[in-house]
Amino acid sequence: MSGFANGVTGSMRGTGIIGATEINEVTGNIGFTEFGTSEWLLIPMTLLLFIGLITSGALLHQTVSAPKILYPKTLSILRQKMLSDKNGRFIYHRYLIWCSVTGSKATPEAYLAISMVGATGGFLFGLLFSNILVSLSLFLLFFLSPSLILYARYTVLINRMIRSFCTFVDLFARHYSSRKNIVLAFRDMLGDCPKELQAELILLSNTLSDGGNPVKAVEAFADRLNHDWARDFATYIMSGLEGETADIQSSLNRLTNEMYIEQDEREERKSEIYAIWISLVIVIIICLLLIPYNQSLLPDSYRLYFFTADGQALLAMAVTTWCLSILLAFIWGRRHG
Repeated sequence: MSGFANGVTGSMRGTGIIGATEINEVTGNIGFTEFGTSEWLLIPMTLLLFIGLITSGALLHQTVSAPKILYPKTLSILRQKMLSDKNGRFIYHRYLIWCSVTGSKATPEAYLAISMVGATGGFLFGLLFSNILVSLSLFLLFFLSPSLILYARYTVLINRMIRSFCTFVDLFARHYSSRKNIVLAFRDMLGDCPKELQAELILLSNTLSDGGNPVKAVEAFADRLNHDWARDFATYIMSGLEGETADIQSSLNRLTNEMYIEQDEREERKSEIYAIWISLVIVIIICLLLIPYNQSLLPDSYRLYFFTADGQALLAMAVTTWCLSILLAFIWGRRHG
């Protein structure tokens, strides 16, 4: 029997039907172990993966370094469609101001393209779970987030400017009282202007000095700040430029006094806003601490939330509501504080 088994295994070894491991099992001997077919496939798979990564990197580098043709063309089409509509022109103008004040390199149509790409990606990602509520929640979140983040940055900068606007108007009133000329007063106060409003003053002064329409330049200044104080200041300046008021000194002094009174009220309101923020943070911390507590009470909650359609929908809507609420609360607090 031993000779017969050795003969059978030898013939199977010669034909390559079985490997070394099977031979050891038949003969009962322990010998060296050879790689099976699956182990040998790892070598070409690794090589193919390495070559694929190198090729993808080269193509990505070529795409990034190549002249941009399709992208600006697409943005140009979006710009034309936005400017062809009245509401679209208003939205485009507001985005243009936000991008300019924040120093963003992206254009309004670029932000629209980013929002659409992100929203489409979020919607398609939700479809992977075959859940329309997840798709709609992610679509809404990724569509609104770029614009809200841009507006939040704009609001932070404008809030800093408005804090110094009382000093700005008071400084202009003092220079105007000595010069009695609006354009020269703006030019003389460049060195003393608060640093938060330095860039806006330089832009306004250059526009006035270039011989452009001074009324439109002042309107653009107030529009960029988008605040009642700036609009009141612009109204008095435009009345002086158009000759409706020979001397705007008294109007400037009255505006300065009103702003200082309102600024004291803003400081009092700021403490209320801080209290609201602290309450919001406490609620968020409590919600986060309740997650492991809920897991300890309901061990099956992880599966219910992450592996069922209803749980996934609840999580998606909760994340969307949470993120958007935090952004909107931050904007509201900065805008009114």
